Amino acid sequence: MTTTAPAEPAVTVAGGAGPPRRRTPIVSTRTFYIAARVFRELRRDVRTMFLYTISPTFVMVLTAGILHGYPQTFDRIGLIVLGLFPTAPTFLFAAFAIQRERYRGNLEALMTTPVSRLDILIGYIIAFTVPAVAQIGMTLGVTYGLLDLHSAGSWWLVGLMALLSSVLGVSLGMFSANLARNELQLTKVLAATAAPHLMLSGLFRPHEKMVNWMQVLSDVAPWRYAVAAVAELQHNAAPTRAMWVNLGVTVAIVVLLSSVTTGTVLRRRTA
Repeated sequence: MTTTAPAEPAVTVAGGAGPPRRRTPIVSTRTFYIAARVFRELRRDVRTMFLYTISPTFVMVLTAGILHGYPQTFDRIGLIVLGLFPTAPTFLFAAFAIQRERYRGNLEALMTTPVSRLDILIGYIIAFTVPAVAQIGMTLGVTYGLLDLHSAGSWWLVGLMALLSSVLGVSLGMFSANLARNELQLTKVLAATAAPHLMLSGLFRPHEKMVNWMQVLSDVAPWRYAVAAVAELQHNAAPTRAMWVNLGVTVAIVVLLSSVTTGTVLRRRTA
């Protein structure tokens, strides 16, 4: 008489059959592949890279010339411009870069590969942050060295604020592609939003001194919180509670804009 061994119980994996899936890292080799590709595109356009790198330094020199003879005013406004202005070139160039990629069909082609939307998003941020480091280093050297700007906060803290501003600019630029179908429309959108946004940021008048209706509008302007964070370094050598709050809001805005971008701009439109 032959006996049959009892069958081993089947092992099931929670959430369905099969081996458990490995979690995909937030930053992978595909992320750096996208970053290298975008950076090569930027590097080929010498005029764009020149403007991207030199424009904040040029603005600081103009600011110092306009406020010549008013050192205290230059220390206040110059510090804010130094920490905020990297947002502007990254905002403009990221917006046009992502719009061009959509028009050429490169984004759609990338979506057919194993590259994820998060890879593309972080890749773009890295690609624009690398030249931003050189941009910010040059601006800090000229501003604190030749232009003699004084602040209670250390220059490296101001540099970190400027680097965060550049990341905010990339997020705003990629998000703005939702508002236009081509580069011509994008030009109009940027022109219509940049100037009012700058007026509400707190650069020309602090938020608490604005009239009530402007304060309400300023509360929804992303640049306002970056300006408020940088302004805290004028009279405080160490980070203050208000600075941490404004930094937290700025990071939250970056995450929110990035989340919307991955679900709208970085989305396949064909089967």
